[in-house]
Amino acid sequence: MKCQRKIIALCISRIFDIENRKFVMQLSEKLKKQNCILWVYHINTDLYWNEKSPRLEAAVFDLVDFRIVDAVIIMDEKIKSRRVTEKLVSGAKAHHVPVVIVDGNHPGCSTVNFDYRAGFESVVRHVMEVHHVRRPHFIAGIAGNPFSDEREEVFKKVVAEYGIAFREDMISYGLFWAKPAIEATEKLIQSGNLPDAIICANDIMAINVSNTLQKHGIQIPEQVIVTGFDGIEEIYFSVPNLTSVRCGCSDLSDSVYLAATDALASPEQVKDYTVEPFLLCSDSCGCGCQENQQQLFNFNDRFYRYQDDRQILYEITEKMQSCKDIASAGYCLFCDQLHDMTFIINQWCTDNTVNHFETRKEQTFDDDMFLFFDTDTLGFQQRKFPKSEILPRLEEYIERGYPLIFNAVGFMGIPLGYLCFHFPDYELVNYCKIPQTINIIGAGLGGFMNWQYQHYLMKQLEFTYKYDALTGLLNRMCFSRELDKIRNRLQNQEVPVTVILSDLDGLKTINDKFGHTAGDNAIRTSAAALKDSCPEDALCVRFGGDEMLAVITGECDARHVRNQIHKRLDTYNQNSGLQYQVSSSVGTYTGILNETSDLEAMIQKADAAMYAEKHPHK
Repeated sequence: MKCQRKIIALCISRIFDIENRKFVMQLSEKLKKQNCILWVYHINTDLYWNEKSPRLEAAVFDLVDFRIVDAVIIMDEKIKSRRVTEKLVSGAKAHHVPVVIVDGNHPGCSTVNFDYRAGFESVVRHVMEVHHVRRPHFIAGIAGNPFSDEREEVFKKVVAEYGIAFREDMISYGLFWAKPAIEATEKLIQSGNLPDAIICANDIMAINVSNTLQKHGIQIPEQVIVTGFDGIEEIYFSVPNLTSVRCGCSDLSDSVYLAATDALASPEQVKDYTVEPFLLCSDSCGCGCQENQQQLFNFNDRFYRYQDDRQILYEITEKMQSCKDIASAGYCLFCDQLHDMTFIINQWCTDNTVNHFETRKEQTFDDDMFLFFDTDTLGFQQRKFPKSEILPRLEEYIERGYPLIFNAVGFMGIPLGYLCFHFPDYELVNYCKIPQTINIIGAGLGGFMNWQYQHYLMKQLEFTYKYDALTGLLNRMCFSRELDKIRNRLQNQEVPVTVILSDLDGLKTINDKFGHTAGDNAIRTSAAALKDSCPEDALCVRFGGDEMLAVITGECDARHVRNQIHKRLDTYNQNSGLQYQVSSSVGTYTGILNETSDLEAMIQKADAAMYAEKHPHK
């Protein structure tokens, strides 16, 4: 429960399909009257029972927080992953949260299922009884598949009741898909023994059977009746319109609502609810056309709105990828095409020093997240965001009562964060834009992270090329180039130049007594004292193993610089707590930089002054 409302988690795929969107709308409105709100955990495509390599979008189900969820509804046949279902059920049971499985079965869970057997029997009986078919043929799905085998049994049972002896050549297998169904139809045509009805185990096969027959000049339904099963949206656009059996998701909403409210009232009680599909008679069997004007309108609206927005969204991706910092990348998402959404990413996405797409293969969402984008333009500010808070302004969205739609967003197989849509309505176009929005934002952020890492690597290479790794001072090669630039810039000018040479005292003793790590620390400390004591524009170089050199152009108080070096080292020794002292001998020389000046000679004079100071130290 959150904000005095019960939370119902709905795990589903393809919310943008008309039937699924309608189901969500109907269920949400019913639950709203019972002081419940629907939180939708959504994937754009089902997982095809592929348990070995689940796609990154399945990470969204890891967001289900069983500590606050009051019931879980799992659309098992929509998601198509035993691994996901079992993990969700296990998490719910551990927290004593009731689960309703829709279109599937799981021990200890209430279920809502279509009576597919009765539904398929209705279409077979319709063909046999109303249209007096005597030579039926069944195109099944996959041998061994429980749905296909059940429909095969029904086919055999019904045709036998009408006095037709079953033969093995009355069944073909179309594997529930287009190409195998086409091949099975071609084989029927070539056999010369064309049936007077082809009854298909699903609509995809039926549509392709119909198209293949017509390609050969065979008229439907005059010569061959064709029927499908499922009632998918495409049957309204096929020519002729397809007779099928509607197993629409929205037809389940009443029973799912009843199952959910019963589960809330009695969490330990398990019930089964059955919904019978109903027959959709249409042109392909000769019973007339179904009303399809609304479906055509919805399809047209989605298609053209999608075309209008696509280019703008792709431009957003390109802008995000070329941004210089995380704030700029987030602000790229402010546009009219993106609204009512919040994007929260893993905190590590803001770190550009690691190639996360190699190091985080098993990562999903951390407890510490980062608010990357929110369409609340007045109050939005990027900031650290604990995952436990779920969303900024959560109370406001719960008060509205509309579903919160959570999606995982990723790149190159790695979940980067979660995107939540909090639409204040059920407008179909908004739901249809969800997959495209997720894809462009994932590509944009992932491309930005890759580009930021490349920039980091280039800076590291540049640093290695120019600077000494231990001290951070210029290396000798880069020092020579920078010195040449100064000569060229100050050509024909009489400019004072000061050379400061600092040599670490007693490095061998430190190495011998305390180890080379201590020696490296002494070198690094001596170099820092030199650099921090010189003007910002001084050229500071690691000149030798423990020798540091600075070249300062313009007026300079060399004695002050030398004194500052000693002062900084004294302060360090007082505070370090180390068993050894870090000290340097410093020599200086000031001359005039011109075309004839010899820098090597200046360095030698500074070196002599340095040794004069070092002698007493020894």
